[in-house]
Amino acid sequence: MKLSDEQKTVINAPLQAMAVTACAGSGKTATAIRRLIAIRQKLGDQRGRVLLLSFSNVAVNTFNDGYAQLASGLPDDANRKRVEVDTLDGFFTQHVLRPHAYRTMGAKQAAYLVFGSEPFLNGFQYWKGEKERPIPIKDLQVSLENGKLVFSSNSYGKVEQLDEVKAERLIEKLGRSGAYTHDLGRYWVCRTLLEQPVILRALATRYPHVLVDESQDLGTMHQAILELLISAGVQVSLIGDVNQGIYAFAGADGTFLQAFADRQGVKDYNLTRNYRSLPPIIDIANRLCGRNDEPDRQPAQGGAFFVGYDDAELPQLINSFKAYLCELGMKHEDAVVLSRGSDRAAKLAGKSAAPGRGTVAMFAEASLARDQNGRYQEAFRLVCQAVVGLIDDAPYGLSAALQGSPHDVLLLRLRRMLWAFTRSEEMGLPLSSLQAKSKWHPKLLANLRTLLANIEKEFGLKTVSTFGQRMAKKSLEDVALTGAEAAEQNGPGIRVETVHQVKGESIGSVLYVATKSNVSAMLKGTGTEEGRIGYVALTRAKNLFWLAVPKGSLDAMRESLAKAGFTELPTE
Repeated sequence: MKLSDEQKTVINAPLQAMAVTACAGSGKTATAIRRLIAIRQKLGDQRGRVLLLSFSNVAVNTFNDGYAQLASGLPDDANRKRVEVDTLDGFFTQHVLRPHAYRTMGAKQAAYLVFGSEPFLNGFQYWKGEKERPIPIKDLQVSLENGKLVFSSNSYGKVEQLDEVKAERLIEKLGRSGAYTHDLGRYWVCRTLLEQPVILRALATRYPHVLVDESQDLGTMHQAILELLISAGVQVSLIGDVNQGIYAFAGADGTFLQAFADRQGVKDYNLTRNYRSLPPIIDIANRLCGRNDEPDRQPAQGGAFFVGYDDAELPQLINSFKAYLCELGMKHEDAVVLSRGSDRAAKLAGKSAAPGRGTVAMFAEASLARDQNGRYQEAFRLVCQAVVGLIDDAPYGLSAALQGSPHDVLLLRLRRMLWAFTRSEEMGLPLSSLQAKSKWHPKLLANLRTLLANIEKEFGLKTVSTFGQRMAKKSLEDVALTGAEAAEQNGPGIRVETVHQVKGESIGSVLYVATKSNVSAMLKGTGTEEGRIGYVALTRAKNLFWLAVPKGSLDAMRESLAKAGFTELPTE
C-alpha cells in the first residue's frame, strides 16, 4: 500500500493521545501497525511496552502478521519485543481476571469462565417472583449509564432492567465460587482495578501507551476500564469509524470515539482515502454517512445495484448473483451473501438446526459447525462442553480452562486430546453428512467411549454412570445431520453470513438480502444502528454490491434508491 499523507501524519505524530476517525477501507490495519512501531521507536530505551488492542482473534492475527513483516527490518533488540497485540477481553483476562480478581471476588481459587451450560449454575438464577421463570445468570448484563451501574437481562427474547441490589448480590455469590460469564468478566475487571489500585498502577507502568482498534465497538464497561487506565497515566489512542458502530445493544454506538476527539490533550485525525471499494460504492457510502471520502481505485467492472425478490425466489436470486459473477469473471470464493439476522442467514445457506437432544445435540452442532462452516473453534468449544458434561464430578471450570490458554501440563494434554477428537472424522467427531441415526450416532458412541476411557486412564476422570441415557439417539432420524434437503442441495455454493459476522472484512462481491425495514433504515443514513448495519454491508464490497429489495416495496423505494446512487437490475 502506498501510504496517504493522512496516514503518514498519524504514524509520525508526536507521542500523544489521539482519536483517529477512519473511513471504511482506509487502511486502518496498516496505519495502526506502523504507528505501533513508531511509538516504540520514539520511546527509545524506555522500558514501557506499547499495546495494541482489538476485538477479535482474527484481527489480532492480522496485526501480528503485519507487525512481524514490518518489524523484520528493525534491530533484533529488546525494544522490538516490547510490543504486544491482543484482544481487549483476552488482555484483561490474562493480566487482571485470572491472576488477581479472585481477591476482589472473595474466591479461594483463580477466576474461571463459565458459558451457562454448567450444571452447578442452576443454583445461580435471578428470581423476579414466585410465579415467574427465573433468569439464568448467563443472561445478566452490566453496563454504565451516567456513571451508574445498570443491571439488566436479555432472556427469553426480552430485555429488562433488574433490581440493582438483587442482581449484584447474585453476581457476588457466583464470584465467591471464582466463576464469571463473558459479560460479568468486564465487571470484575473494573472492580479489581478499583479495589486493588496496585494492579492498576502496575499495568500503567508496564503499558504506558495503548492503541485501541475498532474503537467504535467499545461498550460501556470497556470504556470504564480504559478510563481507569487513563486516570492512572496511560496514554490511550482510539482508531475507528463511528459509522460502523453496530453493537448498540452492548452500549457500543461510536459516541465514545466521537467524544474522545474533543477531550483536552487528545489530537483529532482523519483518514479519508478508501483503498477498498470502487468509486460508485464509495459515492453511495458518502451519501449515507455524510462524509466526503475519496477513492484510491480507478473505475472498473462492478458497481452497486438493487434488484427485487420474493421469498419463494431466493434460490433463483442467489443463482442469478452467481451467474452475474461468472459474466464479470469474478470468483465465487471472494463473494458472500449477507442478511441482517442469523435465522435468515441459516435459511439462505440451506442449514438445518442440529438434531438430537441434550449432549447429543451439542455433538451434532459441533459436527455442523466444523463441516458446514469450517468453524473449528466453535466446534472445539461445543466438544469441550459436551465431553466435560460426560465426566463424573468434573472440576469446576474445566471446560473454560480447556478453551483458554492453559499452562498446566495436564490441561494441555487433555486439550490436545479434545482438539484431535474435534478434527478427526474417523477417530473423533464423525462427518455430518453421515446418516444420523444409523451411522453418525453409532460411530460417535464408539469414538467417545475410546476417548473417555483414555481420559480416565491418563487423568483419573471417570465417565458418568448415566452415559447411555445422555447419549440416547432421541430425535435423530435416518437422514444426514444436515437434513435431507440440505444434503441434496449442499447449500447455495457460496458463503452466507450475517452482517455482524463479516464486519472488518474486504470482500470482492456482496449480495445483501434485505427486508423493507433494512432498506428503509439504510437509506436514512447512519444515524441509527439499523442504518449503520446497512452501511457496513455496503462497505464490505470491493467490486460489486447487490442490494436485494422485497418486490412489494420496490415501487415505493425505487426513486430513493436511485437518488442514493444505486442502479436497478432488471428482473426476469
